[in-house]
Amino acid sequence: MRCDAVSSSADLTYNFTITYLRPPFSVPLYSQYQFFLYETITEQREKGKTFDQIAEWLNKKGYLSVRGKKFKGNHVHSIVKKKRLKDEKLEKEYPEVRSDFSLEVFDKSILNRIK
Repeated sequence: MRCDAVSSSADLTYNFTITYLRPPFSVPLYSQYQFFLYETITEQREKGKTFDQIAEWLNKKGYLSVRGKKFKGNHVHSIVKKKRLKDEKLEKEYPEVRSDFSLEVFDKSILNRIK
């Protein structure tokens, strides 16, 4: 829609806010051991092993969890799941959000009358 009522002696300002969402910068990085465990578990899964079988295999090899405990199947599953969720969060695209719209009109003809 066109507005013919505004003369060239007016300034128009259209204001809005753009917000970009992103994952937090404070996402902790994996230690070398955590990444090693994830990679090892993934390799074993590709060989067709179940989480319980992988836990048993890790325990036989003498590996301990990051907290120094023996592995169980649900713990092995949790390592894979948490890594996948973390990666998805970091790779997710967040759309920009526009808000706080306003239009300001400054009539400069008032200034011209004062001069």
